[in-house]
This record gives sequence, structure tokens and C-alpha cells, in this order.
Amino acid sequence: MDKPLTTLATDLGPIDPYWTIAELIEWLSDDSRQHDPALQFPLALIESALTGEQWSRTPSTVALIRSLTLAAPHRPDSVIADVLLPVAVPAAHLVSGRPKPRAEGKPQRQVA
Repeated sequence: MDKPLTTLATDLGPIDPYWTIAELIEWLSDDSRQHDPALQFPLALIESALTGEQWSRTPSTVALIRSLTLAAPHRPDSVIADVLLPVAVPAAHLVSGRPKPRAEGKPQRQVA
């Protein structure tokens, strides 16, 4: 395996990976969150996956929120985890758009 698998819940901090983009924008509308430096990495990850754009320098949290707000009308019902899934999990580990369950710790099928 050349790419490590990531856990979306830890990468996104307080952002729920099962929110839609519209729900994320609504959650970010609280003024106290707009300048929270802890949100910079998760928002950059989501914004990059959603827009496919690259920044020439590290964007501020406010700039990321503005970019997400501009992209939201195009994909308001997209779930964050689904947007990030192609970025976070290599394609070889996907089954119909979802990660394959891991076999470790599960009983093996018995053949008679």
C-alpha cells in the first residue's frame, strides 16, 4: 500500500463528515467560527476537494469559508465524506463509492 488511509473524523476536527456542504456553511455562519485557526486545515481539505483549485499561499479561514460559500450552490446536498472520499481513500479500496470493510477480526466463512 503506498497511500495511508485517513480517518475523516480526526482530520476534520469539529466538522461532522456526514454534514452536507449546505449544513457546513450554515454551521460556519456563527461569527465565532470564522476566525478559528483550528478550522483552517479541515476547511482547506474540504475546499480543495470540492473546488479542485490550488491556492498560491496558505488561505485564511475566512477566505476558505468564502470559497466554500461560492462553491456551495453547485453542490449543496453533497456530503462532506463523499466529497473527500476520493482524496482520502485510494480507489483500490472502494466498493461502489464506499470503503471496503476490513477483514481483520472477522470470522472466516466456513466451507463444508
